[in-house]
Amino acid sequence: MPKPIIRKWWLGLIQGIVLIILSIYIFNNPLNALKGISVWIGILILFTGLVGIVSWVAADRDKREYSSLLWSFLTIAFGIVMLLHLFTTIRIIELLFGLWMVFLGLHFIEQGIVFMKHQSLRWITVIAGLLCIFAAVVLIFDLGTGIGVSLFIGVQLLLAGIALVFVSVASKNVADRIMRRGGY
Repeated sequence: MPKPIIRKWWLGLIQGIVLIILSIYIFNNPLNALKGISVWIGILILFTGLVGIVSWVAADRDKREYSSLLWSFLTIAFGIVMLLHLFTTIRIIELLFGLWMVFLGLHFIEQGIVFMKHQSLRWITVIAGLLCIFAAVVLIFDLGTGIGVSLFIGVQLLLAGIALVFVSVASKNVADRIMRRGGY
């Protein structure tokens, strides 16, 4: 018997729970959360550049591309700059997080509309999507300041986590209905 189209509903559930836990951490440590994220991203970018150089050195002479070596050095420089200028890094993270929230909000709105016929509380997902888009506007255009932005990110992670839990439960309910009707 083939499996239903909606598989692995529990992955979204786990993602939602992780986002809720992360939001609780941010509420308790707002400034440290943004600083920590900035430092880790800087370290990851620096490490990526170092791996690129090691890979270039380890490659056969005829396989080495000088453009990849240059890119690796630029990546290292970018990582160092990010680590030395945490305020700028935090701003970049806010912009990227804002863009992510736009797409997440659009996804929640779409999912809320799609499952509207199958579950009565789907409007919560649509509202979460609209709030995500509102949060994105605040982050992208820097309408918040200081610790408030970090707390705002925590609220958005909490809402995104709750919405993912709702979408997962709705997906499981639809899959169960399909299985009971013998559709798959």
